[in-house]
Amino acid sequence: MRAGLLSDPEVISRLNKSFVSTTLVIDDAKKRAASGDELAKQLAANWSYPLQMMFLKADGSLVSKLNSFNDFPGVHPDVAAPPEKKRLEVTNERAHADTFLKHVAEHFP
Repeated sequence: MRAGLLSDPEVISRLNKSFVSTTLVIDDAKKRAASGDELAKQLAANWSYPLQMMFLKADGSLVSKLNSFNDFPGVHPDVAAPPEKKRLEVTNERAHADTFLKHVAEHFP
């Protein structure tokens, strides 16, 4: 995702303009959640394989999320698909940027 979607200039611009972005490995989120970290609890409770982009309000409540396998069809199978759902085709990365930008526009006009 970082090499494709998150390197698209339009996506970078929208993220920088409208969001505070961070990355958290799910195993770290689970450890922090077990220690009482409320943000980590929210992230761990709403995460699903393989990779998740979550959009939260300032109070930590979930607004929406994107899953790299379900929401970005054609993601390279070695990166994003569970073994039982391997996909052979890889779509144009621009389509992924368009999917992201449409999602953000719907939830954060």
